[in-house]
Order: sequence, then C-alpha cells, then structure tokens
Amino acid sequence: MAAIEREAILATEEERRISILPSMQQILQIEEWYHPDLVEEELPSQTETFQQISKVLESGDVSMYQPSLEPNTHWKNWPDGGTL
Repeated sequence: MAAIEREAILATEEERRISILPSMQQILQIEEWYHPDLVEEELPSQTETFQQISKVLESGDVSMYQPSLEPNTHWKNWPDGGTL
C-alpha cells in the first residue's frame, strides 16, 4: 500500500519523533532491506543488513551501510507470513 498511498500509510517525521528525545538526531532511514528468514533460523545478527546497521549506530557513519543483498521486505516475498 505504501507504493500507492505512501503519504497516507507511512509515519510523518513528526509522528516518528514522538518517542524520541529532542536531542537525538536521525542518522539513517531504511525503507527496504534484506530481512532474515527467522523460520529458517536465519538470525538478524548473521545478516549483512543488521551487521551494517550496527556499525552505523556504533560509528555514526552512514557510509557503513552498503547493502549488497536484494531487499526482500515487500509482502510478496513472504507468502506464508502470519501463518505460523
């Protein structure tokens, strides 16, 4: 739905900041990424995506996020999602 009604579906910057301290700044916003398949016991800590996000958070250097894996967060990639 975000592809069709993006502004109506996704949180605004103001909505995202509701629970964030004013002194904190956003350093990275990712809208698509490679998500681990937890059913297949693929852990976030074992995936490039979350390892790189960790490095960005630790260093504050956004250039540390250089994904090489195809994003898979679109719902069509998870046909059995919600059936566990």
